[in-house]
Amino acid sequence: MTRSRRSCVAQRWLATALIACFTVPALAAPAAGNRKKPKPEPAPAAVDPVASQPSPEARELELKETGDAAFLARDYVAALRAYEAAYALYPDARVLYNQARALQALGRNGEALRALDHFASTADIILKARVSGLDELRAQLRARVTEVTVNVSEPGAEVMFGNQLLGTTPLAEPVLLEAGQGTLRIAKEGFFAFERQVTLRGGGSETFDVTLSSTERNAKVSVASHVQGVMVSVDGRQVGHAPTEAMLAPGTHRIVAHRAGFSDASTQIIVQAGQSRTVTLDPIEQRPLLGQWWFWTAVGVVAAAGTTTAVIVARDRPQASSGNFNPSAIGAPLVRF
Repeated sequence: MTRSRRSCVAQRWLATALIACFTVPALAAPAAGNRKKPKPEPAPAAVDPVASQPSPEARELELKETGDAAFLARDYVAALRAYEAAYALYPDARVLYNQARALQALGRNGEALRALDHFASTADIILKARVSGLDELRAQLRARVTEVTVNVSEPGAEVMFGNQLLGTTPLAEPVLLEAGQGTLRIAKEGFFAFERQVTLRGGGSETFDVTLSSTERNAKVSVASHVQGVMVSVDGRQVGHAPTEAMLAPGTHRIVAHRAGFSDASTQIIVQAGQSRTVTLDPIEQRPLLGQWWFWTAVGVVAAAGTTTAVIVARDRPQASSGNFNPSAIGAPLVRF
């Protein structure tokens, strides 16, 4: 075979081999029709953050049980904290009643009465029937508190009774405060603070109408006295029994302290806007003339002088014809009226 012929055979064999590579599938790979599709893996289930959390009712019940345990352990502060958190989540009347008992245990009778009143108005008949002595308990708390209404001329003033903040004016409703003595204080920037010692009667009600005075237009004068029952007047106008205070316009003012049976005590002051002054005035008691020690001392001297003189005159009466007078015959001092 010639070289040219061998070359043609080789070229023909190479072409056949190339065609076979493109037309015959590989043995390792299955036929397209018989190839099995892989099964998809299941996707992880989506987690709902809302569904995974307990419901407000369940959380409220959990907090209520926490509060009950603290109450039985006499940790009333922790119990109240749990009850308040529980009621904020879900308005359960049972929690409201337990909250009232925790407040009562802490001596906060006014707040306890408010909670019980709310319970009485929201609880159903079945629940209220389970609470024995509800009306008696409310009456007991009512006798320990005073319903206080505070009306203030200026909005935005802070109202306090003792160390308790009652709120900012205008107050939406009357407040229930512990009966007894305390200091009512009302303050607002740019105004003179109002302070008064008050006595609250249990089971009663009190109303305070307060006018705040501007420090830019007024001065405050406080008047005190060591004498009980003194009535204070400023410029002829009565302002109250001492101790008391008056808001005055800048300038000169006359202050008088008066009490029946006493001599008035008075003074004159000059005040400027924004100034605070304190004045103490003590009237002097007017004792009757017959009750004064010096009166009876003088009367005794007169009586003694009269007796001595009468005796001496009877013993040493001079003769009419002598015309002489013996000065040594007078043994008592002379009292002039």
